[in-house]
Amino acid sequence: MTMLSLTITDHPDLTVITLDGEVDALTADHLRQAIDQALARGRSHLVVDTAGLGFCDSRGLQTLIAGQCRAISAGGSLRLAHAHGYLQRLLELTQLTQLFPPDPRLEHLLTG
Repeated sequence: MTMLSLTITDHPDLTVITLDGEVDALTADHLRQAIDQALARGRSHLVVDTAGLGFCDSRGLQTLIAGQCRAISAGGSLRLAHAHGYLQRLLELTQLTQLFPPDPRLEHLLTG
């Protein structure tokens, strides 16, 4: 069974959704719900911390793209922090690194 744990942390200027596990067809709805809940609370600047992400398939990527679109519509953005491994490779292969550009400030915020 695929497992995904989500932790949502509000900071003054943004909300961090920390992932631990896998985002795939079985768990992508949990991520979508977390994004939707944050947006519904007026939190339009979102960061998805993928340091603990072990796997992400096309459904997970689709969920991130849709979340980015909804965040932009709400006047904000969805950024990725600690993209690595399979997710980073998927972003490169699909040429989506421009949609989710790396931001060293986020890495420092989340580790510092």
